[in-house]
Amino acid sequence: MGQAAVLLVAIAIALSLSPTTMGDIGGGRRSRFLAVTTPKNKKCSIDPMVCYGDASPGRRCCGHQCVDTDSDRFNCGKCGKMCKFTRACCGGKCVRLAFDKKHCGSCFNRCKKTCMYGLCDYA
Repeated sequence: MGQAAVLLVAIAIALSLSPTTMGDIGGGRRSRFLAVTTPKNKKCSIDPMVCYGDASPGRRCCGHQCVDTDSDRFNCGKCGKMCKFTRACCGGKCVRLAFDKKHCGSCFNRCKKTCMYGLCDYA
């Protein structure tokens, strides 16, 4: 009777520590090498509806990834339209944050008179 109880306990411990799902390495830990593909890793080129999820950065599929064309420097306004080095994407347009009166220092920061070096009404 004693050996049977020890054997049952050993089996129970072994089953509780064994991996139960792909990617699980036991003890509640997950391996990055055995990770299960989740819906957030889906490519929008295969399933465009992925871009409409809550965790999606944007609604537009550009090159296999979801992007926000209102603020993405590499896809500003449309896929593939890249802003130059000194410009930022604000509302789908490439603007110079240092001198733009409508986007002074940051997007949609309006100045009354002038914008110099990202500061409203400087000097």
